Amino acid sequence: MLALNFLGLAVGLSLAAVLLSIAYRLFRLNRFEAKKSASRVKGVSDAVMGRARTRDDWLPDGRIKGGMIFNRRDNRIEVCGRLSDKAFDRIFR
Repeated sequence: MLALNFLGLAVGLSLAAVLLSIAYRLFRLNRFEAKKSASRVKGVSDAVMGRARTRDDWLPDGRIKGGMIFNRRDNRIEVCGRLSDKAFDRIFR
């Protein structure tokens, strides 16, 4: 019984530490860079699914990693893009 309580406390403290870390990063967020990167996607689901626009007025954007995927549902190749690691570093400092 004591081991179960200790395990629950350890899991709770670990979860609290992770949530505090995320809250601290969101508090220090560079809002200007975040807005520039957010303009490349329509929503959070598009950012997660890799549907960021890779070009702006026919010019490639350095914030986006572009690539191609094969869409099995529609049997076609599609251009996909996601925010680059450097873009995340600029946003989260």
